[in-house]
Amino acid sequence: MIIRFWGVRGSLAAPITAHHVEEKIRRVLELASPADLLSKEAITSFMQNLPLSLRGTYGGNTTCVEIQTSENKTIIIDAGTGLRTLGNALMARGKLTGKDEAAFFFTHSHWDHIQGLMFFVPIFIPGNTFHFYSCFPDIETRLRYQMVTTHFPLTFDELNSAKKFYPFTEEESVDAYGLSVSAKAVRHPGGCYSYKFKQANGKTFIFCSDAEFNLEILEDIGPFIDYFFGADVLVFDTQYTFEESLQKIDWGHSSAAIATDIAIKSEVKKLVLYHHDPSYDDTKMDSVLLQAIKYKSMMAPNHPLEIVAAYEGLEIEL
Repeated sequence: MIIRFWGVRGSLAAPITAHHVEEKIRRVLELASPADLLSKEAITSFMQNLPLSLRGTYGGNTTCVEIQTSENKTIIIDAGTGLRTLGNALMARGKLTGKDEAAFFFTHSHWDHIQGLMFFVPIFIPGNTFHFYSCFPDIETRLRYQMVTTHFPLTFDELNSAKKFYPFTEEESVDAYGLSVSAKAVRHPGGCYSYKFKQANGKTFIFCSDAEFNLEILEDIGPFIDYFFGADVLVFDTQYTFEESLQKIDWGHSSAAIATDIAIKSEVKKLVLYHHDPSYDDTKMDSVLLQAIKYKSMMAPNHPLEIVAAYEGLEIEL
């Protein structure tokens, strides 16, 4: 499977501003030497060695992740504002232009996870079919509610594609285009579910955003360790620093330090920091990633765990 990230922010979209762009340019110019600007090749080499906070951006769209299966089928996790760009990209690839299908898995229905649905062009196209999976049995009602005329000009029934709903429970697993998908409830206001996607070859991808793991939960973490154990890729909610998480109990989010501890105990191969706080700029995100890597080196220097921070455009292949 191929995993692509289209929205990585939590709570609220946070687009980059003109001020942020100016500061990036200023800092890059301060770092550049005359030799770095002598040729296109020199400029490319210089840019490639800059941190992401200077050569690009982590992105400001809210939660949306694409999976392309070995069968060349599309699965989408949540419908945050990143879904708009994903829809355009899928159509540019010749997908979902009519007589095609895809599956959605919804972790929960907070606005930052559903508000992109009405800007997803393929869902308006007759002939497309969308299969909606969630452990919330009323997910259709929730999606319809955000598209009443007091909230949006069109209603859910005016989305011209075919839409089918498949609620399932933690005790079940479902097959989605050759992937076995199971779920586990996580602590978050209003409830939320993590989803585990397993290929026939045993490779496993787990998406666990909007999940609060604190010191109290760590005392009884066994069932979660079993659930996460051996995952090839674990996307994990790390919206807060550890210090912030202590001040925001019951806000429904975790820290990179907690995520790293859990990933180490669970023998995870790659940990992806996710659901970035909207107040964090790109420089802050560089710092969050660096601190997580340092923490892992201090706590388990010989553990092979790889840690990366999610950004729009990140692609992982399993």
